Amino acid sequence: MGSFELKPTISEKCTCHSIVPVTTWGGGQRSENSIRTRDLIPFETEMTKWPFDPEDDIIFMVVKANDVRNCVVCGEIFIDKFRMPQFWWTDTYKRMNGYFGSEFERNADGVIETYSTWSRALIKHSEALHKSETHHELQYRWLKLNIFTRWFMGGKMMIIAFDPVETMQEKLRELFLSRLDKEDLQDPYWPYEYILEELVSLQGSAIWSLRDLIRTIELSPTRDPRTLREKPQYNYSRMHDIARHAIHVSETLDLAVKLSEDLIQEHQKLIISSSDGKPRLETDKTQSLKQVYSNTHSRLVFFSHALFSLRCRSSSNHQRLGNEIQLRFHTDSQYDSQVSVEISHSAKSDGASMRWIAIVSLIFLPANLVSSVFSTTFFETTNGMISVTNDFWIYWVALVAVTVMTLALWFCLSRFSIQVGGMPFRRFTVWQKTERPLEYSTHCAV
Repeated sequence: MGSFELKPTISEKCTCHSIVPVTTWGGGQRSENSIRTRDLIPFETEMTKWPFDPEDDIIFMVVKANDVRNCVVCGEIFIDKFRMPQFWWTDTYKRMNGYFGSEFERNADGVIETYSTWSRALIKHSEALHKSETHHELQYRWLKLNIFTRWFMGGKMMIIAFDPVETMQEKLRELFLSRLDKEDLQDPYWPYEYILEELVSLQGSAIWSLRDLIRTIELSPTRDPRTLREKPQYNYSRMHDIARHAIHVSETLDLAVKLSEDLIQEHQKLIISSSDGKPRLETDKTQSLKQVYSNTHSRLVFFSHALFSLRCRSSSNHQRLGNEIQLRFHTDSQYDSQVSVEISHSAKSDGASMRWIAIVSLIFLPANLVSSVFSTTFFETTNGMISVTNDFWIYWVALVAVTVMTLALWFCLSRFSIQVGGMPFRRFTVWQKTERPLEYSTHCAV
């Protein structure tokens, strides 16, 4: 196998200093190099020809996308020579959580010479720092599969992985270069067998780590309200934080399922004859190609079903977590209701006590009235005889007048509301209590 040495033409105009780890495979041998991004490919190389050593069948690169975006020379290499779509480098697609696209180029005979694909998938891993429901600390990390492939006639493949974490970089290198069959290289979609396999593994790990967090909540001893002796202290903030992670996992899984479905659809088109009756791919071993295509297609379908299965599990996790949040909310409400019932029983007991106090007061009220009346100066005792003064009628007049006025005032207050500023007193007091908070809430909403 030849060495990976290429001579650039305008490398002196490059403004970046990024290094690209490059792994090559050919003839059953593998080698690794570190090449400057600007030296990856000569500018005079034809776009539809294999630009690397003819003995190499696979080129795997790990590239820093931002370095290429910020360098005109490196960007030209990837856009003009590797035939990457220019829109791929925009911020719009940089922020997307998942997509898949492909395009191919035919020669004069209508046979596909090159086939390019680009795909992106995100995975969110969440786990608790403490295996306890009461602790709020949760940590998470985003993993990214951002892959560009370019297949050349004859079964040669270039694979570019953008910004993978170090552990994933090694995993992808092993996936692409350790389990290869020369016949499989005839199918432009063979790398996606391993990409989907890794995507299923990463998404499965994310799903089950989230399930473990939910299971910790489900096994909490405070889950059953019948065993509670005091009001439970639930960490609703933590549960809603887990729910947020569950929403992100479901979102990325939806996109992963869509990606796999688009893969299968495009792969199915690849082998079907075109409108002029010619196959899209041409090989001397047509029957062998059909077998390779069939095996690749079957694996893609299998991994698509696996992703759909994980999507169902993710939906189940989300529903289970919502069920637990509702259960705890209703447990709190039930406990508060029990407290309200106890308060009402206490109020009823207090009311009975007050009723007995009122009865006792009524019993002693006549005696109190009689003693008060006889303690006034309207009565005189002379020689053992009790006499009443002629002004005793003043007492009765004042008593009747005050009693009538008190009863009339109580009757008026109970039948009519006091008008304050043209509105009932009750409405006025409610308005005074709610006017300022309403203005504050409206201001916050704006």
